[in-house]
Amino acid sequence: MKNLALLIFASFFFSCTSKEEILQQQYSVEGMALYQTHCENCHQADGAGLRNLYPSIQKTQLSPEALACLMRYGKKGNGYMPANSKLQALDVAELVTYMREKWGNKKQVFPTDSAKMALQNCR
Repeated sequence: MKNLALLIFASFFFSCTSKEEILQQQYSVEGMALYQTHCENCHQADGAGLRNLYPSIQKTQLSPEALACLMRYGKKGNGYMPANSKLQALDVAELVTYMREKWGNKKQVFPTDSAKMALQNCR
C-alpha cells in the first residue's frame, strides 16, 4: 500500500514537470556535486572565494563558453586557476548550468553540445 501511494505521488509529480525542467534539475544536481568536488575547496560553498587568493564567482560576468574554457584549461597570470583536463563536456555543461542557476539566477541548461563546441574553440 505504501509503495502504491509513493508510485502515485511520483507519477503525479513527474507528469507535472516538463522534460526541460527535469533536465534542468538533473544538470543542476549533478553540477552541484561536481562543484563540491572540483571547485568548492577554493571558491567556497557560497562562491565567495577567499579574498585576493581565489576570486568570487558569485557575480561573474563570464559567458558560459568562457567559463567552460576556464574550467578545462585553467588560467595563468593575474590569479591562477589550475586546469582540469579530466572534466568532460557533460561535466562542464552541468557545472555551468549549476553556477548560472546558483549565482546568475538563470534556470537554463547549458547544453552538452554547446559545451563541446566551446571547448573546441578555446585558445
